[in-house]
Parts: sequence; C-alpha cells; structure tokens
Amino acid sequence: MAYIKPINILSMAMSNIIIGAAFAGSLDANRYEIQDIRVETDLAHGQAYQIYANGKMQAPVYIKIKAIDPTTRKPVTIPTDELISATYLFGKQSGLNLTYNQYFSDSSDQHWFYTVTENQYQHTVPRSAGIVRRSVSSSATAIRNNPRLANGWSQLTYWVSTNETHYSKHVCAEISINNGEKINSCDMMYDEYATISSIDPLQYRAEDFSFDFHYLKNTDTWYVGYWQLTPKDKQIKIYGLEWENPLQESNLFFRAMDYFRPGGSLLRYNSNTTAYSLILYPYKPSIESQTISDYVRIWNIEGKKREDYHFTLPLSTNNVKFVQGKGSYDDYKTCIYITRDHCSHTRKNGHYVNMTSNDSYHYDLRPKFTVLDQFGNAAQLKLVDGNTNTDLGWDNYQIMDDE
Repeated sequence: MAYIKPINILSMAMSNIIIGAAFAGSLDANRYEIQDIRVETDLAHGQAYQIYANGKMQAPVYIKIKAIDPTTRKPVTIPTDELISATYLFGKQSGLNLTYNQYFSDSSDQHWFYTVTENQYQHTVPRSAGIVRRSVSSSATAIRNNPRLANGWSQLTYWVSTNETHYSKHVCAEISINNGEKINSCDMMYDEYATISSIDPLQYRAEDFSFDFHYLKNTDTWYVGYWQLTPKDKQIKIYGLEWENPLQESNLFFRAMDYFRPGGSLLRYNSNTTAYSLILYPYKPSIESQTISDYVRIWNIEGKKREDYHFTLPLSTNNVKFVQGKGSYDDYKTCIYITRDHCSHTRKNGHYVNMTSNDSYHYDLRPKFTVLDQFGNAAQLKLVDGNTNTDLGWDNYQIMDDE
C-alpha cells in the first residue's frame, strides 16, 4: 500500500501559530499608496453569489487594489504574499472578521470562513438539474484581460464558505498600512463589497446510493475485492470521502477495519483449526479519472504464507470503492513456522493484523463515514455487519444512515 505519513502534533501546533500570525503584517506606506480598491465576485456588482451552506462550497472573492509609489508617483504592483498578510475580510452587517483558514477566535465570525486555497468542489449552484457552471477562476489570463488591472492594479483571490443558511452576507475588505491607516472597502469613499447568499445544503440518505461487492480474486481460502458505493442519481458525483477516526490514512485511502479471529491455541500443537483475518481500505474518489496500482496483504493457508495481491483499480467521481481482503490460515502452523516472533503483536504498517493465538477474538471496525457531492453536500453514513444485522455474514456489510 502507499506510504502513510505519521501526524506530527508539534507541526500542527506550529501551523496554528503561523496562521494566527498571518495577518500580523501591513503594507509599507513608504512603498505603496493605495488609490482605489474593488471587492467583486464573478457576478455584477450588487448581485448575490449563491452557494450551499455546507461549509465546503466556496465563492471566489476578488480584492483588487490600485497603488502607486509615493515617491515616483508611478503605478506599482503589490506582491500577493504582502497582500495576504495585510488584507482581512469582514461582514458589513456585523463588523466581525470572517474566520481565516479555520483559525477560530472569539472576535471572528464562527459561521463564515475564507482561505487563499481553492478546494476541489464546484463553486456555482446549478441553474437547473444537470447544468453545472463552474465559476471563472483568477487565472493570469483573466487578470491580463481585465482593464482594471492594467496599470498598478493588484489582485488577491479569497475563497469564502459558510455553514449559515438563508443569509445574504456583504463581504468587505480591509487593508492595514504600517502608518496606522486602514483602507476599508466599505467606507463611503469606495462602497465596495461582495454579496454572498447561502442556501440550504442538499441532503442525502443511504437509500440514495447502491452498495455492492465485486471480486478481484476469489479462492477457497482467501479473496480480494471491493465494495462500490454509487449514487443512484447519475447527475450526482462524489468529490469527497471522509472517515471518522480511521485506523490510518494516506493520500489515497483510509484503513477502516482490522479483524482477526484465531482458531486454535499455541498449547494445542496438533491444532488444525482455521483462523481468519479481514481488512478494509476505502479509496478516496479522484476528480480526474485515473487508474491506480496498489496491493493488499492477506493470509494464504494453501501457500502457508502472506499473499501480496497486486491490483489496478479505476478511481473517478462516479463512485467510491472500498477494497476488502479476507485471509485464512492454520493457526498453529502460521504462528510456529511462518511468522515466529510476529505472532505476538499487531503489525503497524496497515497491511494486515496478526494477534497472538491466545487472543480468542480481535475486532476493530471504524464504520462511520461521509461522502460529499460535487458541491460539498454530505451524506452521513455507516457500515453495519453481523453485529447489527444477523442476516449478514461475518465479512459482509450494508450501509445505513448515521443517525
């Protein structure tokens, strides 16, 4: 499987400190004199840009600043990193700063967020079923073609999202200057703001998806295959997959299951009882269709070894796939002749699990997950097995709503 990078708690803490300090900067009054400011979306000024209030869908907000050199009086362009450190977004109605990069504070709006990073979700609510218009991005071509950016105009693009429904937010920008001056786009001198209107997110349930199993390799003692979760509505695409408390996570997949059921005991040297193991790897959808090559490691009782089964799998937004592998082996022979010292502990590499034979049962399923459509609307789901539905086999699953 792909390499899984460990989480560095210290790095996360330092990142929060850096984010908090991101706005500690201001523009140098000796280098820049602001002459004009605009705050826009892709729509005409004053027209509301509509997004789903799901916390994922983003509206682009363009802050355009015209500046000159105060000494030469010639137009100058301000570097993007300097604009980011000095430019805030806030709500005209409330006066509260929007929350930057999910860095919450008591003085910021807890329901409206912004970042410089564009995410994978589509940015425009469809005008009608089946018609999705992606917003125009702030590409270099768009900047060159905009007459406002011809002489001394600089542009910064922020991406705004919210979880507050039925609200029309007037978004203003403020720029800090190191001489203490604040350039406020909503001052009467400029009266510039972007209007973003939030609507109820779409709701999905388990009945909106099909869930079925496909074998990649099937023998009498082991198999590898995948569950496929597919929206029944062909207009719905899956752009995101989130797993609650996964055992491990990589760029491509989650590890959601460890199952081990020994059949014998080290004290029973003539034991021929079959033992089982089960693994489950949900793969994340791919916005750009691709075919990945990977492998899973399972037990093969016939070969008296661990089997590395290599496979190729298409990933797209039409569905998500959960790769599952079941292994079977002779408990006594596996522990004594194959794994030796590996028999007494759980492997940490995410490929398989092997508990000591004296453990009568080991089971760890992380069943809750979220799938997100192309706009970031969510379906809260979970896997259920024989512990919930007695009609299911021990390696069989169904999906249900997580309520």
